[in-house]
Amino acid sequence: MKEFEIVLKVDHLSKKIGKSLIIKDVSFELSRGEILGLLGPNGSGKTTILKMLVGLIKPTNGLVLIEGHHINKEFEKAIMHVGAIIENPIMYDYLSGYDNLIHFFRMTDQFSSKRIDEVIERLKMDDYIFDKVYTYSLGMRQRLGLAQALLHRPSILLLDEPTNGLDPEGIKSLRETLRKLAREENVSIIISSHILAEIELICDSVLVMDDGTCIQRGLLSDLQEGTSTLQTYSFKVLNGEKLKTIIENKLDHNNIHYHSSGFSIELMIHDVAQLNKLLVSSGIDVVGIERTGSPLEELFLQTVRGEGS
Repeated sequence: MKEFEIVLKVDHLSKKIGKSLIIKDVSFELSRGEILGLLGPNGSGKTTILKMLVGLIKPTNGLVLIEGHHINKEFEKAIMHVGAIIENPIMYDYLSGYDNLIHFFRMTDQFSSKRIDEVIERLKMDDYIFDKVYTYSLGMRQRLGLAQALLHRPSILLLDEPTNGLDPEGIKSLRETLRKLAREENVSIIISSHILAEIELICDSVLVMDDGTCIQRGLLSDLQEGTSTLQTYSFKVLNGEKLKTIIENKLDHNNIHYHSSGFSIELMIHDVAQLNKLLVSSGIDVVGIERTGSPLEELFLQTVRGEGS
């Protein structure tokens, strides 16, 4: 695999509906094996961009290249590399999940019963795959849609709010599945979501949209470094009887909130280790440190809403 090999190129993409320009000169690239988070408030243009990437909407200006193929001029060659769940997956309710997968997979020239079984096992759908789809929960439908999108071994996966309807265990399982696809099979993934915590946990990079415009694009780690690094950390301690005395005698800090198991404090990230050393050397047993604020949330608010500037 070539390092930073580009699998998707979006160049000066715009979309006008009537007199309204809803997507405004958006450009970005996606590397092989990269997981990109597409962030933005409702109405920012995220779903419209995804629809243009799969040819459901034709752009007014600009181009989309998938594995070097123009999505509008070479649609079949381009789309064969893409798997997508955009809005709610459409399934045949009175067929089983398994029969739905057979039906959709037979539309390609890659049909394989073995591949269907592989995807079912990977997504842990064995318990309900032979049930009728009308009995499925929303989360089960989401997983079936993901199975359908993966059958033909796409190199690019586009997911619009993929965690909708999933319980915490399902979200964790999906997160692990997507990371394995990216790391082990070099699948490139774009996830459109409003759940910042999930984007922060899974994505390598983010593209922030607002009012049809790309206003931030970069590696997640780099963008986070551009925010204020003052974050809230919660310290959990065992023997906190003299905690308050030690902190107030040795620490010049006003933003401290004590609770039954310890305290919360606003710190720069490099000060966390120093405070931990101070507490331990003073005889305080620190059993846990947890960041309770999200740098990505701060970035999002600063960038989209202009807060904190």
